[in-house]
Amino acid sequence: MQNQQEITSINYFLSKTGPVIIYSLKSFLQAAGIEVEEKGNGLDTVFQIQVGKKELQLYLGNLLLEIATIDRDEAPLRFDEGLLDFDYFLSKLSKVIESKLQILFKLLEHEDVDKAMESITELTSNYERICILKLDNPQS
Repeated sequence: MQNQQEITSINYFLSKTGPVIIYSLKSFLQAAGIEVEEKGNGLDTVFQIQVGKKELQLYLGNLLLEIATIDRDEAPLRFDEGLLDFDYFLSKLSKVIESKLQILFKLLEHEDVDKAMESITELTSNYERICILKLDNPQS
């Protein structure tokens, strides 16, 4: 029963904050001159990002779970009760979004994807893990 209460709390939190977080992030990227097309919704939201000839997809499910839970990889998931404090919520939100944007901007900073990925490895001390998939020919 405890697990169901945690899932209910996570779902409720994300139903109220998720759309605002997604909208704010999308607006920020667009204000930075980045073309963003939103696909899916909730944990399945993906931003199709285009800057010049570069195309990226940013999956927001993990970002949302990192915000809503104590540890997004924990089983069962546990709602981060600290989020009930608005200052803590803003602090955690900023930290999580900043960490994702650092990676995104490193990818956009370099013309060569391999060099971009190399520069991202400089950030690895800030993360438990980074997962970036490179598709050489997405049409195949």
